[in-house]
Amino acid sequence: PLAARLARLRAVHDLGGDVVGQLAAAALLHRLDDIRRDRVRVLRARHDHLCAELRAHLPSWSFEPARGGQTIWVRLPRGDADSFAQVALRHGVAVPPGRSFDPLGGLADRMRLHFLFPEAELSAAVRALAAAWHAYDPTERLPSRPTLVV
Repeated sequence: PLAARLARLRAVHDLGGDVVGQLAAAALLHRLDDIRRDRVRVLRARHDHLCAELRAHLPSWSFEPARGGQTIWVRLPRGDADSFAQVALRHGVAVPPGRSFDPLGGLADRMRLHFLFPEAELSAAVRALAAAWHAYDPTERLPSRPTLVV
């Protein structure tokens, strides 16, 4: 009877919180500064990598490096992000168009890209975005190699 009563009291007072998760969080609290420092270092490296990849593979796109958070906003030089997002999805990359984040329906020429994935995945995603952009806007030529004529 005492265990049943305590279980009911626990359920009422902590809304059924996960004990193991709470214990893990409590154990990590004393390491919070180290964890935060490591996470910031990783995210900064991934941010810089994504920015470099975008500059290399999609030079006509414009963006400002992030001042915080885990995403950057990209502005397309032509077209709208809603229709481009459909093309990108067919190339294996899901990108949220800016209009999804604006209750007034603005930001039609922007997309939000996050940099949470490892560098190799970010590189693959940017290459897929570049291929999708070429399919979406064929006037934008991919960098070509000079042809040697003999």
